Formats: sequence, structure tokens, C-alpha cells
Amino acid sequence: MTEWLSPDAINRLAADPQRRMTLPEALAIDNSRPFVPENQTQLYYTPIYQSLHREHRLRYNQLFGLRINEYIMMLEADLVDRLLLPLKQHKRVRDDLALQAAIQTMVDEERYHYQCFVALNRACRPDLYPPPVDRLFSVVPAWGTAMFKVVGAVANRLAFALWYIMALEESSMALARQMERRPQTETLGELDPAFTSVHLQHMKDEARHIHVDGILIDLCIGAEPAWRRRLNARLFGSMLPGILVPTRHGAGVKVVRQLVRDMPELRDREAEMVRAVLALNRNTAYRESLFNRQLMPLTFRVFDQTEELSDLQRWMPGYDRK
Repeated sequence: MTEWLSPDAINRLAADPQRRMTLPEALAIDNSRPFVPENQTQLYYTPIYQSLHREHRLRYNQLFGLRINEYIMMLEADLVDRLLLPLKQHKRVRDDLALQAAIQTMVDEERYHYQCFVALNRACRPDLYPPPVDRLFSVVPAWGTAMFKVVGAVANRLAFALWYIMALEESSMALARQMERRPQTETLGELDPAFTSVHLQHMKDEARHIHVDGILIDLCIGAEPAWRRRLNARLFGSMLPGILVPTRHGAGVKVVRQLVRDMPELRDREAEMVRAVLALNRNTAYRESLFNRQLMPLTFRVFDQTEELSDLQRWMPGYDRK
């Protein structure tokens, strides 16, 4: 099995201010620059992308960057608390004081991350995020709220959502590394450095959090009886289509509709862009871009070591079992 940092080591790292996220004092956003690599956006994987004028692709990129921030916020506000706080009472966790401290630090840091990304999005587009509006693209529908509640209610017995949290945290780290190593985008110029700086700061905490995730996966899933491990795997697989498949009321379509509101000259192409987003469900390159071994090698190693996830590719096209 993968070796994780010990809870004591995690806590020592968390006590070092240089290894914890700090929001830059001044967020001087340059709205003439893109916010994220172009391959992090949905329309990039469609024929329509290259047919858009540069100013339209730039605005789309910026809006999608805000959407990415919101998804990080959604994970941290809607899922982490609901899952990790109940796991502090798990029979294999509750007596480990160092692990208890590491979990609580992670929960506290995720709440801080939420406020940091709110501040970043508000600095980018104050018109879209007037207080108290924090989220525009990632408002969770009723079924999503119900799913997150179920995840929290069953966490002590079925902690399958830990795999999802680990995957998304490693994905956010991969995004930050890509922004740092390749700041020059394919067609839109150099990324905005202030936007990048917040993601690099965020990576400091996620580098520790992924070890907390791994420890909890081993204790709360891996050490369970075989039937419960199989049930965890089935539940994890069943939650993925709702996450991977773009929908008419989903965040990707909301980004397109906001793009048209920002740039009304695109109104006659709105339906075409919405159809392109919805068609991504059949786009192998896009689906594999969401979860793949290059993006999240540590998470995939955990999947590889979990016998019950041997058929994960049924739900996660980017998974290539080794």
C-alpha cells in the first residue's frame, strides 16, 4: 500500500506558516489575460472553440476559471465538512489524537480556502459576486444537496466519497503546477499572475491534505470487511456519472449563458455552444481529461491497489488500471 506521512509529520508541516496557504494582500487582476490553461475549459474540446474570436475565447476562459474556483469551493463547503467531521468519530480514528488534530486542521483550512476563492472571484468580477453572493455557476441542485447529506449520514460506515475528495484535491494541485510551469497558453497569451498565485498558495495545504485522505481511506475503507469495501466501490462508481456528465442546467452551460450575457453579439451562437457542451458526454478526450494518471498519479495508485475498483473504467473513462 502507499505510504503516507504520519499524522505527527502532517501536523508539524501544518504548524509551519511557510507551508500553509496565505491569500496575497493585493489581488491585482489583469482582465486582459487568461485565468487558466485552455485545456482546462470545456469548449476547448469542441470544434466551436477555434471558430470563436480571441476576445470571446478570452472571456470564456476567464468565466471558466471562476467556475473552477467555485468547484473547489463547493468541494470544501459542501462535502469536506459533511464527510470528515463524522469520520473523527470512526472507531479506527477516534482514539488517534494526532490524526484527530490533522483532520480538524484540514477542515479549518478548507473553510479558509473557501473565503480565499470567494475573494479571488470577487476581485476578478465584482459585478458577478456582489456580497453576499459567493457562487454563481456551482449552486447545487436539490439532488446534489441530498447526495452530500447522504454522504455525511453514512460516513462512519461507508466513506466512499474519500476517493472523490482525494481525486479532486490532487487534480487541483496538478492545475496549479501546470499554471506555474506553463504560464503561456496556446492562443491567449500568458496567464494572469495574481490568479495563478492563489492556486499556488492553495497547493501548499492540499499537499498535506492528500495524506490525510490516504490515511482515512486505509482506515475507513481498506480495513473494512470485503462486503463493505465492495459496497463502497459500487457507491463511488454510481456517483461519478452525475459529476462527469455535462447537463443542461449544469455549470458548463451556465458559463456559456454568462458569456452571452457579457457579449450579446454571441447570442445567435448560444444554442450551438450549449449543444457542444452537452455533446461532451460522448467526447473521449474531454472525459479522459477529467481523471487520468498524469493528472492524479497518487490517486490512481490508490485505485490500482484497491481490488474492488478493478472495473472503475466503466464509470471513469480516464482510468487505465495497472
